Amino acid sequence: MRIRCGPDEEARCRAALARAGFEVKRSLTWLVVRDAPPDAVNEALAAGGADPRVAVRQRIGQLIGWLLDREGSLDGRAVNVQALVRRVLEEGGLTGRYRPRPLDALLAGAAALYAELVETAAGFVSWDRFVELFCEELPG
Repeated sequence: MRIRCGPDEEARCRAALARAGFEVKRSLTWLVVRDAPPDAVNEALAAGGADPRVAVRQRIGQLIGWLLDREGSLDGRAVNVQALVRRVLEEGGLTGRYRPRPLDALLAGAAALYAELVETAAGFVSWDRFVELFCEELPG
């Protein structure tokens, strides 16, 4: 998992993640936690009082906002959904592990997620649910 973190927040982020048992490395402008569930990393950051969040959480939020802005009208927008899903994976450094589902499956996933969001009035989508709806795990 990647976390965009400025120098002023790095110590707090590292301390929060270490308390939760995560090993943290720096890579250019990112803090990186390998092989960890994004939601668990995000919870550790929040519990430690750090402002930054896992990059995939921010991008999933953008996908949610995009779906809500379109009010479920997804005809002809499969490529847009694909681009949003790719951004989540790229930003999280997960393109070696996951790829977006085929276009028709992405539209079905987007429609299902939109219906869930409206029904529950919730704006949170877990990492596991995101993967279930939008991703295929790569072999290997």
